[in-house]
Amino acid sequence: MNSLKNDIGFIGAGNMAGALIAGLINGGLDPKEIIASSPEDSHLLALNTEFGIKTTKDNLEIGRNCNTIVIAVKPHIVNSVLNELSDLINANQHLIISIAAGIRIKDIQKNLKGSQRIVRAMPNTPASIGKGISALCASGNCSDEDLKISKGVFESVGATCVLEENSFDLYTSLLGSGPAYIFYLVEALMESSKELNFEESEIKNLLLDMIIGSAELAKQSSDSPGTLRKKVTSPGGVTERALEVFEEENLKSTIQKAIKAATKRSIELGDK
Repeated sequence: MNSLKNDIGFIGAGNMAGALIAGLINGGLDPKEIIASSPEDSHLLALNTEFGIKTTKDNLEIGRNCNTIVIAVKPHIVNSVLNELSDLINANQHLIISIAAGIRIKDIQKNLKGSQRIVRAMPNTPASIGKGISALCASGNCSDEDLKISKGVFESVGATCVLEENSFDLYTSLLGSGPAYIFYLVEALMESSKELNFEESEIKNLLLDMIIGSAELAKQSSDSPGTLRKKVTSPGGVTERALEVFEEENLKSTIQKAIKAATKRSIELGDK
């Protein structure tokens, strides 16, 4: 691979691009090796002020200066960005990483000339605090080094996993959208706690600490979640009664139905 001036360039300077840039710099990458482009002056000013990276409004400057290019724009803008870059992108020189939701590798290839090296990634929102989970899949002509580079980008903001692209829709509905389900649970628990003599912020923090503690226990324990649940469920007790209502209302089945519906929607959006 030819050596260009910057190690990595971001086309798009929104929240996720900012999170990745922060993770890379916190992980030791020199800000001088990062460049970001955006049409939004406010986004560029924020990145330059906070991180000291170079910024530009010219997407082609990213292509001319960076071996690794992260496409971090909204899905409906991806085609125009790729068309703009198509004459410049060279498979021998550029690794393309896309975090545009629902945009498949074949769709990216279609807008670029030649057989490009492309990694599709799906980080979730906790990446903004370095606690994300990101799924990655690579085009057939990507090397082990390409995947290593890509994993390094997303490991700077959390954990990663590598999937076949045909699993991305299920991943999106389960783990990409997963934080929203946790927030929904917290909402429901907060609404159930109104008769407690707590400030809203206090009960929110208590509930979140309970969820964090439970998750950490489950992560550290060799027991399955089902076994852990049984250990805190005394026969005839309070927890058992609540769980009986969950079963009566088919909560587990409802969750599974919701994930299937979300997966179907992810497939539909990718087909558009």
